[in-house]
Amino acid sequence: MEHEELYDALDNSRPSEQELPLEDFGDCELKSKPYVGMQFDSLDDVETFYKEFAKKEGFGIRIRTSKKAPRSDDVTSRIYVCCSKGQCKTKNALDNGLSRDDENKARRSCSSLRTRCEAMLRVMKNKKLQKWVVKGFDNNHNHGIISPKSVSYLRCHKKMSTAAKSLVEKFGEEGLPTGKVAMMFNVGDQTFTSRDCWNHLRDVRGKNLDVGDASAVLNYCQKQQAQNSNFFYAIQCDDVDHMVNFFGVDARSRMAYQYFGDVVTFDTTYKTNKYDMPFAPFTGLNHHCQSILFGCVLLQDETEQTFVWLFETWLQAMWGKKPKSIITNQDLAMGAAIAKVFPRTRHRLCLWHIKKKFPEKLSHIYHKNSIFKRELKRCIRESSSVEKFEEAWKSLILTYGLERNEWLEGLYNIQESWVPVYNRNTFFAGMNTTQRSESINAFFDSFVNSRTTLKDFVVKFAKAVDSRYKKERKEDFDSRHKTPSLVIGSKIEHQAASIYTRTIFNKFQKELVSNNHFTKEKVEKNGTFYRYKATSSFDPDDAFIVKLNLESKVCECDCQLFEFMGIVCRHMLLIFQVKNIFQIPSHYILQRWTKEANKELKSVEYRSSFEDEHHMSRALRSIHVCQRVSQFSYLVEKSEDIYKMIISDLDHTLKKVFGMENELLEDKEDDEMDMHHKSGESADIVEVEDWSVIVPLNIKDPHVSQTKGRKKSTEKQGPGGRIKGGLEISLARATTKRRSYQLCGGYGHNRRTCKQFNGEGSDYQDEENIIEVDDNDIDDLA
Repeated sequence: MEHEELYDALDNSRPSEQELPLEDFGDCELKSKPYVGMQFDSLDDVETFYKEFAKKEGFGIRIRTSKKAPRSDDVTSRIYVCCSKGQCKTKNALDNGLSRDDENKARRSCSSLRTRCEAMLRVMKNKKLQKWVVKGFDNNHNHGIISPKSVSYLRCHKKMSTAAKSLVEKFGEEGLPTGKVAMMFNVGDQTFTSRDCWNHLRDVRGKNLDVGDASAVLNYCQKQQAQNSNFFYAIQCDDVDHMVNFFGVDARSRMAYQYFGDVVTFDTTYKTNKYDMPFAPFTGLNHHCQSILFGCVLLQDETEQTFVWLFETWLQAMWGKKPKSIITNQDLAMGAAIAKVFPRTRHRLCLWHIKKKFPEKLSHIYHKNSIFKRELKRCIRESSSVEKFEEAWKSLILTYGLERNEWLEGLYNIQESWVPVYNRNTFFAGMNTTQRSESINAFFDSFVNSRTTLKDFVVKFAKAVDSRYKKERKEDFDSRHKTPSLVIGSKIEHQAASIYTRTIFNKFQKELVSNNHFTKEKVEKNGTFYRYKATSSFDPDDAFIVKLNLESKVCECDCQLFEFMGIVCRHMLLIFQVKNIFQIPSHYILQRWTKEANKELKSVEYRSSFEDEHHMSRALRSIHVCQRVSQFSYLVEKSEDIYKMIISDLDHTLKKVFGMENELLEDKEDDEMDMHHKSGESADIVEVEDWSVIVPLNIKDPHVSQTKGRKKSTEKQGPGGRIKGGLEISLARATTKRRSYQLCGGYGHNRRTCKQFNGEGSDYQDEENIIEVDDNDIDDLA
């Protein structure tokens, strides 16, 4: 049996409201036609019977009208009609107050099933018999009958099983294409389209936001904190209780920061969400050189006051430990906030963001002179000392006549914050850019867009954190249980292979092999102090001075690779070899690069994993069940007897489960109400040093952010971001299709919000106590 058939069989075994046994219809059999006087026990039985009859005959049905008793919500009669009942109104733009220019605009091409078909079924409730009695039936259709293979595409006959809906939700959570679920489940009577999958996911997200987007985020954070007290979050609101800023970080990230929080990157250039709020992740580097997340940030603006709030909040979450160095994009307000909150932290600007501006600021020379680009790159990236950079920079300015360029002058005045040679004496884990933060942004691009809600964004961030830790665990396994290939086979190489992680060992090995391409020259000797000059065999200008105290084994190199990245450089390894130092001195082995760097963090993850198993998530429960079902699907292929036995046992188990379902749901609702009551007894208060932020109970959604920089205009851009001309923009506006609602011909609304359709109706007059029921409001027939 295929997996699709197994899911289908499991779903069909459930006696839902629309799949009651035939004997529940009384004297009627499904193969018989409805007739006047036919009786049913309930309105649900009527709908189920008529829908099955319609499916067999090849047409669809919908509810036309429902009549209720005066001063009561009890339905006393109902009319079901063929889905082709009525007609599609001819659109007349002028009747809706639109100009002739609007009328001439291209419209979206729509089609309709409506053919004024008069087939119908009318039932009325008999109070004495407490039965629903057929009072009218017409089975004469004025349209073609739909084939059995195609009838399932009608709205009332579409069927999306619980398993399919669950899989759609999981695909949505993981950022996978939800439309693919339709391809997996469209077997037997499971007929739905990719659009149905998207609509279901939209409805689920809408239900999750019944309390409001900001409140949904608050509820999510409260739930996470209830499960783990080390989950930290802070929400800042304005004077009218609108959310303005959000910060959240889980327990694992807080613990990981204690080991890998010496270097942090912070970037605010990502704004893909419903409110255009900048997403600014705190990102670090673990012992495998993998990006690791230290917090999720959503900001309303980018002012100094906002950044001060954020950095103080983040510092509190990390138990007051400040990073040694931080890399950010260029922003005056951010720089001022960092100077206030992290006065001793080395702050540098992202080199990539600055280099990206050169083509724009120096367009008159950058694109015309390739020699200039090479010399500029050599000046910035390859200057081995401050003196060499100064000399190369001045030469560039004079050679190309850039003495009066104000932008270059301003850039030169802050050279210590972005030129690599000025920062090589500080540990940055080998990073010059905020690329780590931007790689997280790229990760989010696969499943968020401009309509993504805050709740979805925060949940996706949590999944991003999980995915990062999974990759880290995989690298931990490889580093501990796999032996790297040795090139030289020396003692120092063996030592490095046993201590460092695979990634760091590969970097060290590259330095070890490269020292063979350097020659040494003793420059000075004073007791146990030695001074050597290491020169490349390929480039005489590639030379560095190495100082060594043989007694203390303290070594320094002008390249400053160890200070900048924490790995012994090739020049120092050359001198170690000369002086018969066969082991890396302990003071040159950074704990953060070793295999045991996150040993304490593993115990936290183990406890977290144990708690997850104890309070097993909905997704995990589903996965475990699917694993068992997969074993069944393999066994049933072997024998018809095994198949019958498994189906029989499953049917018995499902009946017991369905009997428990209502009780379990009621208990769950009671628990959630208790939790909500407890969390709602008082407002959340987050204290940070001298101030406090009170989160109101009825927190409101944030306003759309008015962030720095010019808003992007997609109207003026062509493919690949090409700027359109004025004539091209005018033509595009003139030919833009404007969507309208087909029944009334009006613009700016749909079936749900159409006043004309929901009022008088399209082809009938209201009667007393007659209530119109929209097709989309009948979930059972959708």
